[in-house]
Amino acid sequence: MNKDTPVECHISSFIHPSMEPYLEANGFGRGMILFAIPGYGVLFKCRAQGRPVDLEFGAFFSVLRFIKKSLAQEKIKAVHIHSSNPEFVFALANSTREISRNTERKKMLAQSMKDFQITVSYTPPANNKTLVPPGQY
Repeated sequence: MNKDTPVECHISSFIHPSMEPYLEANGFGRGMILFAIPGYGVLFKCRAQGRPVDLEFGAFFSVLRFIKKSLAQEKIKAVHIHSSNPEFVFALANSTREISRNTERKKMLAQSMKDFQITVSYTPPANNKTLVPPGQY
């Protein structure tokens, strides 16, 4: 894989409207963050808590950390993030208050921009690899 060609990454998140009583009783969050890196056969899912845009940022920073730590030997320089959350895409493209008022998020984004050339685009849910069965891509 050409290291100058952006690695295609898909992220998503959602909040479950209901939860299995056992999980709820043991403090599991209703939210879920997901990321996929189809070119490397990676699909990740993790429970989390927060607003939808916060969960999407969680998926975003998780995929970048995974690439930096687990795919370090690949020497990836550029990533293209596909998200189906327009609020997240708009926040990154226009540096809205979701970034400017959150100093930790702002610092994490600044560090990520040093590590990678990052592009982000909106992808309809039907084309988001985290939201369709892996057999469809």
